[in-house]
Amino acid sequence: MGSFLDYFLGGIANGAVIALMALALVLVWRSTRVVNFAQVGQAMFTSFIALTAVNITGSWLIGLIVGIIAGGILGFIVHVLVMRPVRRADASGAIIATFGVLIALQSLAAMIWTAEPRAYPTPIEYAGLTIFGRVVPLTGYDVFVFIVMIVLVLFLTILLTKTKLGLSMRASAFNPEVARLSGVRVSRMLAIGWIIAGMVGAVAGVLIAPISSLSPNTFDIFLVFAFTAAVIGGLDSLVGAVAFGIGTGLILSLVTGYSDASNAPIVALILLALNLWFKPDGAFSHHKARSV
Repeated sequence: MGSFLDYFLGGIANGAVIALMALALVLVWRSTRVVNFAQVGQAMFTSFIALTAVNITGSWLIGLIVGIIAGGILGFIVHVLVMRPVRRADASGAIIATFGVLIALQSLAAMIWTAEPRAYPTPIEYAGLTIFGRVVPLTGYDVFVFIVMIVLVLFLTILLTKTKLGLSMRASAFNPEVARLSGVRVSRMLAIGWIIAGMVGAVAGVLIAPISSLSPNTFDIFLVFAFTAAVIGGLDSLVGAVAFGIGTGLILSLVTGYSDASNAPIVALILLALNLWFKPDGAFSHHKARSV
């Protein structure tokens, strides 16, 4: 029973990290209708920038702020230099472009900071909490990550559903021609979508880096897990990304605990395949069929 509880608590902690990256993927999809496979590369690159700021200033908070700003700028650059030119291409063209951005960012990071893994500091001591006289695999930092994730979900939900900016972003993504006729600056809305997604991805990267160390290829495995969570939850659902991000973390923790860590990516792909077979729109998808 003790082992199961340990795996369960560890799964929640890992799931919160997966959910953060899934949030960034869902945000890009909702605001631009593009699956951004470069998201982990952007998060990695901005995390290196944030770490540089931490090393210079000695402040974790300043590093986070610098990382968020860098994430927004990088998101804008990716939109202008890469995604805008391929906007009129088919979906496969945009997907290939994001993979190209991922490879380019990993290579550039290796050139600037080398490929050697680096430790990223935490604002809270990374040590197991003591519950009922027993140290459990859940740290104060894990709780901090979970709280940040909840705050982000609430903020993004209000932004996308209750504000004029959010509604304009969604309209530009779903039907740019109609949105343009309604007076919406579609290009500006798409750019803002990439900027906000880049900032959210930067937060995710800075929070993930202390758990896994930081190198140009650090976050690659998180792409598999986060994409699985986002698709199962529904690519247009922030709540789905969080729910199935945590659920994916729980399942992977149990698989790793009772079998072998190498089985985790295989299980993630099996979950993704089962979802695409039985409910391809995702569990929390807002899509509904209409008869005309």
